Amino acid sequence: MAKQRVSLILGSAVFAYFSSVVERSSMGVASLAATHRFGIGATALSSLSVAQLVIYAVMQIPVGILLDRFGAKKLIVFGSLVTGLGNMLVALTPVFAGAIAGRMLVGFGDAFVFVSMIRLINGWVRGGRATRFTQLFANIGQLGQIASAIPFAYFLGFAGWTPAFTLASSLALVAGCLGIVFLKNEPDFHPLSNEVGWFTQLKTNLRDVYTRKAFWVHFTMQSSGSVFILLWGYPFMVQGEGLSKSTASVLLSSFVFIGFVVGPLLSHFCVAHPRMRHLLILGVYSLIAVAWLIILLTPGVNPFWQIIFLVLCIGIGGPASMVAFDYSRTNIPVARLGSSNGIINSGGFVATFMSVGLIGVALDAIHTSGTFGHFGLYSLDAFKLAFPLLIAVNTIGLVMFYLARRSALRLAVAKQE
Repeated sequence: MAKQRVSLILGSAVFAYFSSVVERSSMGVASLAATHRFGIGATALSSLSVAQLVIYAVMQIPVGILLDRFGAKKLIVFGSLVTGLGNMLVALTPVFAGAIAGRMLVGFGDAFVFVSMIRLINGWVRGGRATRFTQLFANIGQLGQIASAIPFAYFLGFAGWTPAFTLASSLALVAGCLGIVFLKNEPDFHPLSNEVGWFTQLKTNLRDVYTRKAFWVHFTMQSSGSVFILLWGYPFMVQGEGLSKSTASVLLSSFVFIGFVVGPLLSHFCVAHPRMRHLLILGVYSLIAVAWLIILLTPGVNPFWQIIFLVLCIGIGGPASMVAFDYSRTNIPVARLGSSNGIINSGGFVATFMSVGLIGVALDAIHTSGTFGHFGLYSLDAFKLAFPLLIAVNTIGLVMFYLARRSALRLAVAKQE
């Protein structure tokens, strides 16, 4: 097939992912506006993101199974349209329950897009180039964070809730229409036979130690950045640290630029040193943990350089989470790669909704208990007491990754014998 046709296919896929990131991350800069619009506290606010992320994570397994059966084109088109309809509901609803339902639809539709894009990359690009393309396309898609952090945030402040979310939703609807016209499944796509039951397929993947190992990579690497971008980073920086809204938006958007710089370096490392990938994971985890500890242990308002260092370190976690798909590409049979990647991709979002929810509950408890004095709901002291829960979740992920890695090494030795 002509290179131009392949470029249109992959370009349409990455645009769909870009739009899904816009829909997904739009609530991050709208968190304070949502508090005022619906008159809600931290726990209820966190439920907007938790509801979205729970649906996203739960849907990864069925989406992966559907991907192996129906191909990437149908799933990307369907997911884009549903995501757009979800944010349209958020735009129009006057009640909090409607916003919850809309964000659940956003999570539902979003679940179909990313793993389908990964499937198309692996189908149209071969070998080490697939690893590099995965990093590149993930970074291009993450430009959606800039779109939500800067122009969407500006439009939200200028035009208000309904026009801003209506505009955001239209982007996903356009992506769905483009997918109908330009997307095409990979040339060697063969739908998985219905004779292979979905439960058998799921059980095979869950038993696969390489799937489990990659799941915990994604779980550990992605969550700090996602928690920061999707909900708690903006109020932490604006109301906790006292930064201006524009500065906070720029810092949130910088995650994308970090990915463009770091992503190619990480993909080159994975291709050149595949046996050293576990050390890469350990190194990135250590950087993230140190950055958080500096923030949490510094009394009072943190110097600006510490916040920049935190953003830089947790920004590396996003491209590092793509190492999970390098593990699956090199160890999982193509026939069940879609369903395996669905399980793997749920890892980071399972960690994210756990962390988002735990932090929200902690902030409300600190605010109302009186044990810690009269901390404001989004005060800096309250955030510094709540954020250690995120470090704890990441640490659990790292331990589980190394346990899965040990099992994989034992399996490799057994096969050699």
